Amino acid sequence: SVLIGTVEKLPMLADAERAVQYLRIKINSDNPQHQFHTVTVGALIDRYTSEEMADSVREDTADSYRGILKNWIRPNWEGQTLESVKTMAFEKWLKTVPRSPGTRAHIRNMMHRLFNCAIRWEMTGRNPVDLVRQSSKRTKIPRVLTAEEFNKLLNELAEPHKTMVLVAGCLGLRISEILGLRWGDIDWGNLTVLVQRSVVHGKVYATKTEASLKPLPIDPELAEVLLLHRRQAVYVANTDYVFAGSNGKPRWQGIMLTDYIKPAAARAKIGKVGWHTFRHTFSSILHNAGTNMAVQRSEEHTSELQSLT
Repeated sequence: SVLIGTVEKLPMLADAERAVQYLRIKINSDNPQHQFHTVTVGALIDRYTSEEMADSVREDTADSYRGILKNWIRPNWEGQTLESVKTMAFEKWLKTVPRSPGTRAHIRNMMHRLFNCAIRWEMTGRNPVDLVRQSSKRTKIPRVLTAEEFNKLLNELAEPHKTMVLVAGCLGLRISEILGLRWGDIDWGNLTVLVQRSVVHGKVYATKTEASLKPLPIDPELAEVLLLHRRQAVYVANTDYVFAGSNGKPRWQGIMLTDYIKPAAARAKIGKVGWHTFRHTFSSILHNAGTNMAVQRSEEHTSELQSLT
């Protein structure tokens, strides 16, 4: 026997039954669940967060998932049984969510992920979200800096943030990838850098995609900037982080953005910027140059971007 909760927390029999659904699922994990009882979306969420999320989802991504589950899916679908969730009903509800198309796409994908797990756990034989349509097209065009704005921002930044922004704008890396760079990732002889990891909130993860693991060419002038940064750095071993904090560990991206990058942008009078602004700027210049997305990081166009500075 286990303690489920107090009478105050679970005043009705139905409340208590919902609270033990996940335990019933766990007990019957070796058997098709629909043979024993109907399973609600709430019980599915409980099992997903307890088992699947804990094992296979990065912590920062898990925080985002928990927010979607708590704010949207659980309040609206928790009491529905899996079999009662219908494609058109979910699609109609999704259109009423007062959020951007991108956020609604995240909600749709989260529900789809839940039902895929339910199929694997033999709770149901269908995924009603398969045919739910939801575009993730942006309603706003991402901010892109001009060469003049980019240089104005650099002029307002001190080290190491100046070099970090330069790397972000010239190579199009995510800030998590920049924070994960180690000196040993740079091949000075061939002028390439290999992005092998990312750092989010101080935790190290593998890169997001296989494409991230391909060597990325760097311009000789950018290499010189990085060499100068290394000569001034405290941590310079191949295993040390290129932009290590005072304790040798990776820095925190949010603090740098709030305390250094945004104030510098304000002083430069170029408007609001974020780490993704530099990535969008990189992609925009390549697009304007007529570069195919599959080869955006070719040496020729990387050099063109780096010539901005």
